[in-house]
Amino acid sequence: MPSPNTRPMHVRPVSTPVVLRSMGEAVDFLRALPIAEHAGMLIEVIEAADAPELERRARLAFETFASAMRIPVRLAS
Repeated sequence: MPSPNTRPMHVRPVSTPVVLRSMGEAVDFLRALPIAEHAGMLIEVIEAADAPELERRARLAFETFASAMRIPVRLAS
């Protein structure tokens, strides 16, 4: 029996890759997605990254999430 708190996720594929120039843009991008409620922890990690190593890990987490969700997006170097 499905839980009353779950609902199906609908993701529309985007054909044109999106290039983001900063982690701030990545947060805005995540918040604009229909699946934003599933990215809450990732958004918190990105926003809390205040040291070079944490920023590197936040970038990796964003790229992993985007890949797993098949979102054609990448962060500019």
